[in-house]
Amino acid sequence: MVQRKEKYVNLVVCLADIVSLFISYLMGSYLGLRFVGKLWSYTHRNLIINLGFLLVTFMLIFFIFSLNAYFLQRSAIEELLNVIKYNIVLAVLLTFVLYLTKTSAQFSRSVFAVTLILNVLIGYGIRMWVKQYLRKYYAKHSNCVMLITTHDRAEKVVSHFNNSGNWENKITYIALVDDNKQGEKICGVPVVASYEDMFDYAKQAHVDEVFFHISYRTGHSLHPYIEQFEKMGVTVHVIANLIDGFEEFNQKVEMVGGYPVISFTTASFDSEKMIVKRLIDIIGGLVGCVVAAILLLIFGPLIKLESPGPILFKQQRVGRNGKIFSIYKMRSMYMDAEERKKELMAQNEMKGLMFKMTDDPRITKIGKFIRSTSIDEFPQFFNVLKGDMSLVGTRPPTVDEFNQYEIYHKRRLMMKPGITGMWQVSGRSDIEDFEEVVRLDLSYIDNWSLALDFKILFKTVTVVFGKVGSR
Repeated sequence: MVQRKEKYVNLVVCLADIVSLFISYLMGSYLGLRFVGKLWSYTHRNLIINLGFLLVTFMLIFFIFSLNAYFLQRSAIEELLNVIKYNIVLAVLLTFVLYLTKTSAQFSRSVFAVTLILNVLIGYGIRMWVKQYLRKYYAKHSNCVMLITTHDRAEKVVSHFNNSGNWENKITYIALVDDNKQGEKICGVPVVASYEDMFDYAKQAHVDEVFFHISYRTGHSLHPYIEQFEKMGVTVHVIANLIDGFEEFNQKVEMVGGYPVISFTTASFDSEKMIVKRLIDIIGGLVGCVVAAILLLIFGPLIKLESPGPILFKQQRVGRNGKIFSIYKMRSMYMDAEERKKELMAQNEMKGLMFKMTDDPRITKIGKFIRSTSIDEFPQFFNVLKGDMSLVGTRPPTVDEFNQYEIYHKRRLMMKPGITGMWQVSGRSDIEDFEEVVRLDLSYIDNWSLALDFKILFKTVTVVFGKVGSR
């Protein structure tokens, strides 16, 4: 129910933003050409094509960045900042789309600028009106919830309930099963019943739902109470006591094998966003494979001339949740590199489960160049296309490293490993402590979003061309 109503709110805000963009563009087209830009042949065809670009770009932002999350909970200032951020993203992404499609000449810069300025003002006004309307609507039509709890829990539950951002339900009445406090109020909510008369009160009052927040050992002790409310046609919610003490975990109720279960996870990912991430990986993987093929034609012969052996280096790595896969790189070392590694372990500059060494003698001359420019990484786009890796993710460990992991290290494998990630754009080889790599990877997992992926991708380009932390 909550998810369905959130999607309804997102749809309403999406339609409001489209209306705002449409009005802003029409006004911007007139004002931008009339008072700012020079008058030129701006036909109806130009008008429709450019509006199409705006709407397509807007939909990309809507599905990728989820800027409408917590819409009803945001203050007026937060909403203004959100609208400004959305229009900045719109400007950047639209510029990128126009550049890729080579149609920027058809879009007047003055129209572009005036449209975005107007869209901030008009969009903010429309959003605030929509917010006010929805808040009044849900305040009037929210479900009346009767909280059944104990005296020691009541204040904490009501306070947590009211501060949780839940706008579809409202605790209207309280029934205390261990005390008789009728006539009193807890956090502004009246105590209307005790254990003896809670059914009688619920039968006569406007109660949409009942929320049990009491201690119990098994469902058998609650069965007669749930049965009584079920006969009234009232929805019953029961707190799952098993989750007590696990507040730091994300929790959700779902069906597994036909059983209702409570699922715990330290990070929860939106399935729709993960689909978008995979689509981006496929597109990026296809482009990367083409570039990798060209680079192999150029550097393949040089690799083979300096050191006889295969051009590509294939190694087993550990992927998502411990899955073993074969990673591909351009070979940058001599063929006996793995055997010589044991001899060089004493010179390892990395604290922990990784091996790093300045002027590693196992690296060939051409290998030093393709490593410093990250050219050796391009065959991994094939891994991305296969689905073993992602464009952005965590660093994939070797099997030897993985076998030495502590329990908490494995959490960094919750997501697919990536060609680039937080570690790569935060210094790469300059980082000399494996625990710092773990911290960066976990930070990426805990704060993951599509926007963060794009930020890392753009930063990767800067890091690679600047040869930051490359060895």
